[in-house]
Parts: sequence; C-alpha cells; structure tokens
Amino acid sequence: MGTLLQDLKYGFRMLAKNPGYAAVVVLCLALGIGANTAIFTLINAVMLKSLPVEKPEELVLFGEGRMAGTSVIDGIPRPGPWELISYPLYKEYRDDNQVFQGVCAFQSNEARLNLRIGGTGNGAPEEPVFGKVVSGNYFSVLGVKAAAGRTLKPEDDTVAGANPVAVISHGFWQRRFSRDPSVVGSIVDISGIPFTIVGVTAPGFFGETLESNPADIWAPLSMESQVLLEPSRLDNRQNFWLHLVGRLKPGVTSQQAQAAVTTHFQQYLLQMAGSNVTSDDRRDLTKVRIDLTPGGKGVSQLRRRYSQPLKILMVLVGLVLLIACANVANLLLARATARQKEISLRCALGASRTRMIRQMLTESVLLAILGGVVGLLLAGWGTSLLVYLVSRGTYIPLSISPDARILGFTLLVSLLTGMLFGLAPAVRAARTDLSTTLKEGARNVVGHGTRFSLTKALVIVQVALCLLMLVGGGLFVRTLQKLESQDLGFNRGKVLLVGISPRMAGYKPEQLPSLYRQILERVGSIPGVKSTSLALYGLVSGSARRETISVQGYTPKPREETDAQMNIVGPGYIETAGMTLLAGRGIEAQDTETSAKVAVINEALAHYYFGNQNPVGKRFGTGDEKHAADLEVVGVVKDAKYTDLREASPPMFFVPVFQDPEYMNDLQIRTAGEPTSIAADVRKTLNDIDSKLNPRRVITLSQQVDDALSQERLVAQLSSAFGGLALLLACVGLYGVMAYAVTRRTNEIGIRMALGAGAGNVLWMVLRETLLLVGVGLAIGIPAALASTRLIASQLFDLSPYDPLTLSVSSLLLIAVAALAGFIPARRASRVDPMVALRYE
Repeated sequence: MGTLLQDLKYGFRMLAKNPGYAAVVVLCLALGIGANTAIFTLINAVMLKSLPVEKPEELVLFGEGRMAGTSVIDGIPRPGPWELISYPLYKEYRDDNQVFQGVCAFQSNEARLNLRIGGTGNGAPEEPVFGKVVSGNYFSVLGVKAAAGRTLKPEDDTVAGANPVAVISHGFWQRRFSRDPSVVGSIVDISGIPFTIVGVTAPGFFGETLESNPADIWAPLSMESQVLLEPSRLDNRQNFWLHLVGRLKPGVTSQQAQAAVTTHFQQYLLQMAGSNVTSDDRRDLTKVRIDLTPGGKGVSQLRRRYSQPLKILMVLVGLVLLIACANVANLLLARATARQKEISLRCALGASRTRMIRQMLTESVLLAILGGVVGLLLAGWGTSLLVYLVSRGTYIPLSISPDARILGFTLLVSLLTGMLFGLAPAVRAARTDLSTTLKEGARNVVGHGTRFSLTKALVIVQVALCLLMLVGGGLFVRTLQKLESQDLGFNRGKVLLVGISPRMAGYKPEQLPSLYRQILERVGSIPGVKSTSLALYGLVSGSARRETISVQGYTPKPREETDAQMNIVGPGYIETAGMTLLAGRGIEAQDTETSAKVAVINEALAHYYFGNQNPVGKRFGTGDEKHAADLEVVGVVKDAKYTDLREASPPMFFVPVFQDPEYMNDLQIRTAGEPTSIAADVRKTLNDIDSKLNPRRVITLSQQVDDALSQERLVAQLSSAFGGLALLLACVGLYGVMAYAVTRRTNEIGIRMALGAGAGNVLWMVLRETLLLVGVGLAIGIPAALASTRLIASQLFDLSPYDPLTLSVSSLLLIAVAALAGFIPARRASRVDPMVALRYE
C-alpha cells in the first residue's frame, strides 16, 4: 500500500506538470465513459431494476405482460402461450394454494378516469387521473405497505359494487394533496360514484407496470363496472382481460408452478368448450400453455419496446469507448517516448521493469478514474436527455439517480479502460534500451522506424471501428427515412385528432347517437373545418380491435383463423382521414340505426375473401356463419397503415357508428389550414355541448405518426450522434499521430527539401501515409461492417443490411474527414524551412 500511495502521489505530480495533456486524456475518456454510463443507466432503469416491493425474486408473472391473449374461436383457444386471464379463472388460481403463497389480479392497462375531490354535488371541478381496478389482495401479494391509512384488503373485493373504497399513490398524494394526512377517510367522486380513500401507498411504488402515466388511484375489482362504466366482466368465463402475478411458496420452482398453472388452465378451457370439443380441439388444447416469467420487474411495455434498441446502443457506445481508448493509448505512447530519458535514468538507478510498468499503469488508471468521474457528471445530463427522448414529454416513473449498480459499472469500466489503454505503452516504455536512449541525439536515431507500428495499428483500429459506427448509424437513419416516406394509405396533413370520452362524461349507450350528431354538426361549422368524423380508435394510435368474421359463400379451411381488424367510424371518415376510395362509397350520414347494415372493406380483405370479384354488394358478418349475411359491402378503400407502420396492411373493415353505437375515442377534423389553429375553438365547442366532454388530448395526425416512430427516431438520432462522436475521435487521433510524426521527422523533411523536394512532394508524402492508414482501416472495417450489420437486420425496414449506398457514403465521409485531418500536419510539413530543420536538435 505504501508503494501504491507513492505511485499515486507521483502520478498526480506528473499530471499537474502537464495539465493540457491530462485535460485532453480525461476529456476523451469522459466522452466514452459518460456515453456508456448514460446508456447503462437507462438500461438499468428500464430492464434491470426490480419493483419496490418485498422479495421481488419470489414473484412470477402469468405470461409476459402483453395486452392481448391468444384468440378463441367457437369456444376453442388457438395453441400457444396465453397472456390474459378471466376473472372466474383468477378466483380458481387465487383459491388454489398448491404452489403460490398468493395470486393477485389487475386490469391490463390503466384507465383514464374523471375524479372530483369531495364527492358528488359539491361543485368541485372534475380532473383527469389514471386509475386501475385490482384484486383485494393486490398490495399484500406484492408486498406493498401503506404510508398512511391502509391498502386494499381481500374483503374489499368480495361483493360486486358493494365496496367503493380506493387507495391513492404516494406521488398523487404529494402532488394533489400536499401530503395532507386528513385525506385518508375523505370522499372522492370517481365516474359519478363516491369512493372513500382508505390509504396511501409507500413512496416509490408506481404500480406493477413501468409505462407512461402510471396509476394515481386503485379500486377493487368488485367495483370494475362502476369505475370503468362498462358491463361487468366478473362472471364472464370467456372474457380474458386480467394480468396475474403470483408469489411462489418457499421451495417451489418456477417450472413446477408453470406445470401446475398450465394443467389447471387446460382443464378450465376444456370445461369452457363443453361438448363442442373434437379430437383436433383436444390436441390443440394440449399445446395451450401459460408461461410463468419473472415478475420482480413487473410489466413493462417500455421494456419490450426498447430492450433491443438499448442493447444495440450499448454496443455502439462500447465502440466509442474503444476508439477513445485507442486515442489515449496513442497519447500515452507519445508521452512515453518523451519520457524515455527519465525512464532510462530510473532503471539505471535500480528500478525494475515491473516497477516501471506498475508506475505507468497507476498513472493510466488514475487518468481513467478522473475520466470516469467527469463521465459520470456528463452521464447525468445525458441520461436526462435520453429519458426525455424516450418519454416524449410524458411522465414515466424511471429512477435514473445513480445507485450501487451504476456506480459499480462506471468504476469497473474506468478500471478496465485504464488497464486497456495503459498496458501496451507501459510495457513498451519499460523495454527502453538504456545505452541507446542515454546517448546524445537518441531521438534522431529512433525518429523513423518501427517505433510507430503500434501507433499506426491503433489508428487503423480506430478507422475500422469508426466505419462500423457510421454504417450502423446510416442504416438506422435510412430506416427512419423509409418509414417516414412510405405510402401510408392516408393523407396525414391538416388533420386534428381530439380525444373524447363520452363514457367518462356519463353518457349511456342510447344517448350516444344524438351526442355524436351534435358534435359533428357543431364542430363541422367551425370556420376552417373541411370535414369531421369519429373513430373508435385513431390511425397509427397503437390500438386495434380484431373480430372473427364469416363471409357469405366462403368456406374456411379447417382451423383457419378468419379474423380481421375492425374500426367503428362516423360518416365522412374516409374523406376526413384522406384515404383513397377504390370502389363503391364510404360511410355516410345515410347509414343510420334504421337503414341496412353496411361496411367498407380494404384491399387486403377484398383480395383474401373475394379474389378478383367485385366485392361491392357481397356480404359478411362478425361471429360464426349464422351472421355471414349481416353486413353488406358498400365500398373498398386502398390499404393503409392502421396500427403498425412496419407491418403490411391487415384485412380491415369499417362499420358506421350509428349502426353500432359505441363509446368513441377520437374526433377527427380535416382543416383548410394549420390544424392546431382551431384547437381552442374545438375545445370551446365541446365545452358548450357538455362541460364534461373535456378533450383528453389534442394532437395532429402528423404528430401521431411521428410519435409512432419514436423508437426508430431515438435509435437514429443516438446512433448518428455516436457515429459523429466516433468520427471526431478517430480523426483527432489520426491528426495527432500525423502531427507527431511530422514533428519527429522535421530533420528528415528538411534534408529532403534541401536536396530538391518541393512543397507538393512533402505534402503528398504525408497525405499518402494518412490515406494508407485510412485505406487499411477501411479494408478491415468494410468486411467487419458487412458481417455485423446482419445482427441488426430485424431493426431495419425495407432496407438490406448490406445497403451499398450507406456503405459508400460512410466510407467516403470517413475518407474526406480523415484526409482533412491529415492535410493540416501535411501542409505544416510542406512549409518547413530547410535551414531550421537541419539545425533541429
């Protein structure tokens, strides 16, 4: 330890003597380490952190937390993993304690609710909150305590509609009630029903779902119909809408629990199917399963969406760090050359080579730790920016404050980095020939030879790694461009989307047609509005509704899945959305409650079921063959991107809202000018119709499409930024090497010019060496890029991982910037005064 402290003190003194050199090294390392720490912090928050609950390692999630289950046709489920569970099946799992200490249930997504403080009739304004209905044992199974009052109990969830109690989150308590303890026991109005707040959750608990807009309030599942304003699903054995989390009993493995859960599930489905089960159905039932996955991290659509991009970005910032290490190694090699006399004297006075290597490694690690400290500071700013880009301005409960895992990662990266870039210079410096170095003019003897072979190798590595970065970033940018420029099948410009919720406003189904007609008429009369319509869900909103259909005259193959996406829309929807009508007509005002039931279908559905026939006038329906004649096809529209911009258009049909009244979510408005200019008028109009119709959100269709590309945009932006940083570091490294080479060859250059070499000859001599290094780097980097880009093929769209344009542009950019980096020292070399050069040293 005494020797180590001595080495550290000596290292600090040497860095203090050369502050410029130390600052350059620390900055290079800080950029690389900071980028790695920022990405790792986001990975830690999204993928690695456990829920703030007791013993999260004991929790298992039924499925993977997706918001959809395998389809059921004629009472028989399709083979494969299952995600969602019905309430009756949940009760069977809850009461069967063979493998679990407890099983809790919760609805698959947060619901937007209207809440009024103080209860109904007190005149207080309603405010939107996010809520969720959960089982009475939800908090006890997860192991969440109350910060005030109590959490829900199993007895709160016994009789449907009998226990209007709720628990609020600690964040909502602090934000809305300023942590007032008297809130426990107070009354709030939720969807027109008075609820008693019985408790506040512990700090840090945001629910089991890591996603934007976490729950503010939890109510028992027994109050599901009252809270969500929907028909009760508590007794429906075929409605699968709940996620389940179980806590394993001590000694029970996840595999044992999965076998028990799957067996129980298959028996349940067999009972549900009843006498309709055939031998093929029984075979399919044996393939239905529930996969138990670790539940300690909860459910996260965010994790599923960003896990692969974050892994790719982690590789990219790792390459940035390697380039930074190569840069620093070159600086250390140059510094070791300048310290040869010092090292030789120390060795002559008795220092062993091992002792010298240890001293120089100590200095390298010291620089790396300083770089890690600065990098950690940069990472704090960078992580905040990353979270903003991921969340797109909405609140996501991501904990990005440095914890033991992040600090340990930064320390480990710093130590490994110090060893990586410091070992080779330290070993080579310790091998200095004493007799040669101590001779007068030794620098001239070694000025040109093999001494630069390692330096040049490091530059070549930098060029190759930089090309990998540029090609990867270029592919992601090209993917984003192709996604943005593709034919969407609708006109995204000049359309305003306004989120409405008649259900939250308290409207009953029979009141909806009158409300919708009033909305369309009043909003349509606003100056600047060209057309208006309604939709159950908006284009590229991420929402979808699938229905099993039967087509008149079409006999499906055995076990064929005859389903299609469905949207319920208002009159003028095709025109308002800017879709292309290919045949027949669209949904119009004449399609009312009393007229014949009709539908408009897309090309994909028309080709699948009707081939080359004209589908207008054909019939189909939702459900089994008894309903095959329910709907008449009155029009065909061009295929469009309805939910996913990457996938081909699925079979799709549209039905009129006045023939199938439902609680609509989107008011769509096509305008003559800028859509946002009428937003205030739309809000006022809706408020005049009913003050409870406060728009949940107001966004343009173009913004919604852009939001759907947020993942691709994040990857393209960050990979481009990291590619630019890699290019900068590589070219700085190349410039440093060539500038140092010119300085050491000043004597030689002077002799050449004295013997008749012109400035152009000297310029080309240095540039040729620069381009040679770049050429060798490209020769290594191009095959490496072609091999590695196959790993990101699944992230690309309409683009080959071997895209020649991306590879060519990346290579040319690297050559151009590298040539500029080499031109500066080459130009300086061409201006050397021969007389000054001959007197050099």
